[in-house]
Amino acid sequence: NREALTDHTGDPWGGRTLEWSTSSPPPEYNFAFTPIIHDLDAWYDMKDRKYARPTTGFKAIHMPRGTGTGVFLAGLSVAFGFGMIWYMWWLAGLALVGIFATAIVHSFNYKRDYHIPVEEVIATEAARTRQLAAQGV
Repeated sequence: NREALTDHTGDPWGGRTLEWSTSSPPPEYNFAFTPIIHDLDAWYDMKDRKYARPTTGFKAIHMPRGTGTGVFLAGLSVAFGFGMIWYMWWLAGLALVGIFATAIVHSFNYKRDYHIPVEEVIATEAARTRQLAAQGV
């Protein structure tokens, strides 16, 4: 009975904002097309205007790769701040050099992104459309 009552639309409570417009769990890219916003409560406005989901015209989606650079820079920044507060100039200097080195290395890393193929986007969106049709949406 639990499976029969499960809501697969991603909007079980009639939400008003865009996060309710995606499936649950959402696809890796969130939106196949960037939504056009006309109102503060965009999803409610789209439902009110009888918005029809696009089913054609999909393109490959450019995505960033996950990286730990931000966390690493945060740790170096804490070390730099600690060194500056307690007059540990060697620590502050090493941390500052590490911050600049990390920023430079990260800026020359050209493998920071990838593309989701259009075939995968089409398959994901078709599955979502079938799922919504099965739910009567």
